[in-house]
Amino acid sequence: MRKKVSVTAPDRYDRLAVRGLVSLSAAVVALAVFAPMGASSGTASTSFRVVSASAAATLTFRTQASDLNSISNGTIKLSAKPNGAGRGSVPGRVTFPLKGTLAERVKMKTRTSDTSPYQEQTCANSRKLAGRGGLRFRRVGTKIEARWLLPQANPKFCSGPKVGSAITSKMVQLYPASKFAGRAATVVVAGKQQTRSANTNVTYRWRVTVKLARS
Repeated sequence: MRKKVSVTAPDRYDRLAVRGLVSLSAAVVALAVFAPMGASSGTASTSFRVVSASAAATLTFRTQASDLNSISNGTIKLSAKPNGAGRGSVPGRVTFPLKGTLAERVKMKTRTSDTSPYQEQTCANSRKLAGRGGLRFRRVGTKIEARWLLPQANPKFCSGPKVGSAITSKMVQLYPASKFAGRAATVVVAGKQQTRSANTNVTYRWRVTVKLARS
């Protein structure tokens, strides 16, 4: 004779236990899939304070009329340093109140005709600067881009060309993100750029050095 085997249906508590185990397993899988993505997104920022900073920029130019009846040669110099505590974050902005000077000197030669002698004049001016400046940081792939975020050495009192986007777009420096993982970091953004047209030649030099410490 065949023996009858009775199968008992799982009671309510067994069903709840199985359902809970399945839900927990799904949560663990989701965590394993999505946690690394969030960790690698690089959206977190680190707070820093400014230990020291210095900035300088020099604009030299030559402009001339097509008929050479007017010629100008000029130099505009900017220098700045902190005038108080500065702080910020990377990525983000690190800024500080600043003080500095803007010195202008432009020599101009003019004449009324091709046969007339040039008359020379000099425009010179020096003024104090105040405001706020620093650096802007953004993530570019696995690197951090530091960008000049300070006044430019543009003429204010004397006549002359201003620093255009063809130059300011180059005022950046790339660093590995690991540079900002420690307790301190020194950031330098420096360079030289030239622009030329039919009647204007411009050379721009800049350098800013900012020492940071974790805050």
